[in-house]
Amino acid sequence: MIKMIAAVCRRPGMTHAECLSYMQHVHGGLTLDNPLTLKIYRQNHVFDSAFGTGAEVSHSMAVARDVITELCWDNAGDMQATFSNEYVRTKVGPDGRNFSDQSAALSLVVAEHEQPVVQPAVGCGAKVMHFLRAAEGLDLETFFTRWARAHEMALAAPEVAGSLRRCVHNRQLPEFNKMLAYFGGKDLPIYEGVAGLWYDNAAVIGAFRAYERALLEINAEADTAFYRPEQSFFIYATEVPIYTRDKD
Repeated sequence: MIKMIAAVCRRPGMTHAECLSYMQHVHGGLTLDNPLTLKIYRQNHVFDSAFGTGAEVSHSMAVARDVITELCWDNAGDMQATFSNEYVRTKVGPDGRNFSDQSAALSLVVAEHEQPVVQPAVGCGAKVMHFLRAAEGLDLETFFTRWARAHEMALAAPEVAGSLRRCVHNRQLPEFNKMLAYFGGKDLPIYEGVAGLWYDNAAVIGAFRAYERALLEINAEADTAFYRPEQSFFIYATEVPIYTRDKD
């Protein structure tokens, strides 16, 4: 499966609640009217977030995100067919200006890689999405390898292992970066990875901070450094399913 992630910031003059409602019921409805080759469409409705760690963050990096969308297809051909379809080009795409500050849009195309957890569970009520920029000069394969290893090392902390229910590393597929202009934000940085982490509910999602501290400690060592905390960010969200295509 291949996936596109888009981090949306609401357009000027729109409240957070208005943006969530419009995206779920109006924009999401456009997809339901004609899902094309789309396999899964989910929205992550943000209720808290933090941008940058331990250093000054530029204004463009500090723009709050309201919704993180995840669009999934069986393969790259289906994804490309969706974005070249006339319905998407004339109906779905242009609707973005009704809810999104497209100058601040941020997206990437990824492949999912499930990571181990100590106490797995399904049906969790709260989700973290941690957007990571690779350490300067680090090639993608080294970044992915060190990232996975850092996750495993972080699980050694009891406060991390006891609360985390699922973890997925969404790894950038750079060959599709040219498609990202669809959402706007052409001058924003491209992120090399996004972690999805699930917790039981919003009351305990703050346990992610222990996980983040473990990553920061690992990242501080030269031979295990893998990302730039000052240019990374995370959001707390509720996952909202919009569309899922049954297996053929």
